[in-house]
Amino acid sequence: MTPSTTMTQDCALLGAPDARVALYLPNRPLWPQADVCPQAPDVPALIRHNGNHWRKIFSILAKLCSPASMRWQDYRDQAVLHEDEVICFADSLLLDARWHLIAGKASWQRLGLDTANFMPLDTEGRVWVRDNILLTPYPDYRQFPNRTVDRVRALLKGER
Repeated sequence: MTPSTTMTQDCALLGAPDARVALYLPNRPLWPQADVCPQAPDVPALIRHNGNHWRKIFSILAKLCSPASMRWQDYRDQAVLHEDEVICFADSLLLDARWHLIAGKASWQRLGLDTANFMPLDTEGRVWVRDNILLTPYPDYRQFPNRTVDRVRALLKGER
């Protein structure tokens, strides 16, 4: 499997196109070098180039998806988006993803999804679930705190 890392205006994916977990976001990061696309996403370089905003996004994704045998920080810097995750900027759901994490109301609206058709995952109403689709807060620490990360992670790992 070769991850898709081309990030032009037409590019809709960042990461492994046949990933298990798809995170849907409204905005793309900027590449450190416009004409260079590495074989796999260099997350630390993307964080350095795009700043704290993207560090938060990659950190939350790593916390959600890292295996129990690996620290989430190491997973973020070494493995996230290389095999099991993809970030999607398109206007439709990916067919092959096992889980769809639709991040933030802008993404919910772009994909035509509404909480009225979903059940809340928690009493706070931060995450809404229908089958394998989760309407989540935008991946920012204030909106997506660790307790919410833990609930979503448990669902993704089949512990719910």
